Amino acid sequence: MHSSFDLRHNIGKIVPESIEDLSILKEVIDKGNLVTAKSPRSIKIKREGNLVRAKTGRKEVIMKIEVEKTELKESVLRLTGKIIEAPEDVEKGYHTIEVEPDKFLRIEKIWKSWEVDRIKSAERKHEPILILILDENEADFYFLKERYKHLFSITSEASGKRFDSKKSETKRIEYYAKILEELKKRSEKIKKIIIAGPGFARDDLQNLIRQRAKELLDKIIVDFTYQSGNLGLQELLKKGLVEKLTKYSRITEETNAVERLLEDLNKGKAVYGIEKTKEALENGQISLLLVSNTKVRDFEELLDTADKNRCNIMVISSEHDSGEKLLGLGGIGAILF
Repeated sequence: MHSSFDLRHNIGKIVPESIEDLSILKEVIDKGNLVTAKSPRSIKIKREGNLVRAKTGRKEVIMKIEVEKTELKESVLRLTGKIIEAPEDVEKGYHTIEVEPDKFLRIEKIWKSWEVDRIKSAERKHEPILILILDENEADFYFLKERYKHLFSITSEASGKRFDSKKSETKRIEYYAKILEELKKRSEKIKKIIIAGPGFARDDLQNLIRQRAKELLDKIIVDFTYQSGNLGLQELLKKGLVEKLTKYSRITEETNAVERLLEDLNKGKAVYGIEKTKEALENGQISLLLVSNTKVRDFEELLDTADKNRCNIMVISSEHDSGEKLLGLGGIGAILF
């Protein structure tokens, strides 16, 4: 997600980059908001002095609508409403703007702080990523930022059979040790490391890391690919690698917040449910308010009050375990001062 805000004039300029981004936009775009975007629309033509709708006369134009309905279907966010502004030759009335990843939107509304935070938290930060694609015979190191670069390869001198002989096993251990040394050398300036590949190699390496370099574990994400080498890298990239890493980081942040809520409930330093949360808000006791993304509209009045009181608000996705735990508590809770 790319975004910029002019809160003084109630304007947000946003470019979603994924289906997850479209889901967030559905959460923050309300009925009555004004949305400007390019969209195909019928144009007017003259026929015998009368203005009629052209059956084939459609073109891409910039128009502004007042949103009345939002719908997310597959990979398209549909915004339906009355046309407020459009070129003179464009048929007026109602229109649906179909929003897909990489489409620019200008949204006019009174922005709440949690809505801006929700969008900003989804922005992709293309930080350097180290990628290791390996099998039992070869390990390929790649560096990824906006583009990827193959750094080097390490080849195993062990035989093809998993436990062929003592000599072969020694060579196999040396192979993984060399890989680990390279990971340690290059990990200082890298926040995320992807280890992927077919077979058992990635698991063997992960076990070695647990034994000899536990400090790397927080940086590592392990994934599966059917192929090794460059084909394995392409397979990984097609899964939406950068998007996955950003999502992972957000899930970690949300998980930590929910787990802290659960711990503080046992200590009497947190509350859950709409009534207890509302009472804590009225008494000025809330340090952090947590709300499920599926309950935002249900608790909108409370969130507006919290926003006016400059309360810290975190919207928790329901699509991971901790999000489901929060839903089990009624979808809302608060950590107290």
